Amino acid sequence: MQQSGFLVRAGVVGATLLALGGCVGQQSRGSNAVEIPPNPFANEKRAAQCEVSPVQTDAQGRMSVTMTVSAGDGGTCPFSISKGGGGSYVSFGVVPPPEYGRAFLYNYNNRTYVEYTPAADHKGEDSFSVELIPAHAQPRRQLLVHIHVEQPAGVVAAPAAAEPEKKASETAAPARKRVVHHTASRATHAASHHTTTK
Repeated sequence: MQQSGFLVRAGVVGATLLALGGCVGQQSRGSNAVEIPPNPFANEKRAAQCEVSPVQTDAQGRMSVTMTVSAGDGGTCPFSISKGGGGSYVSFGVVPPPEYGRAFLYNYNNRTYVEYTPAADHKGEDSFSVELIPAHAQPRRQLLVHIHVEQPAGVVAAPAAAEPEKKASETAAPARKRVVHHTASRATHAASHHTTTK
């Protein structure tokens, strides 16, 4: 009898420990679920200049942003949006894609991120359109991204200042060559003329 009483008490204690262990396990899982994993795309190279306007919405519900991004450094220009009431879009697509660069979309931390990377040799305008699906039964939203790809100010000023000097030296050099060449041709002509008269 004493042994069976001991087993019952040990069973109750064991069950209690298992229950507490389950609670502790749930709490740690809960705290891990609250923690936000690191953004897998956070280490991508960012463009030296990346400015994005606030999202504008027209009367038809189409959204648009204007982006200014630096050219030639291979960096990306990201921004994030969320659907009405918060949260990321369940699906999305790029139609049409940008003509002079690359668009990339992904969801992270309950928001949808849109990134644009201009082609290395492009300067000027570009654009693309994003179709955003809030939920399977809800209508799609359209986001138009207008892009200005600009050469950084420091890079533009240097070639512009060097260009007039280059042109001036190019015009001066041919002038000297012409004078030298012209003189040489006269000397040759005079010598040949002198030989024929003799």
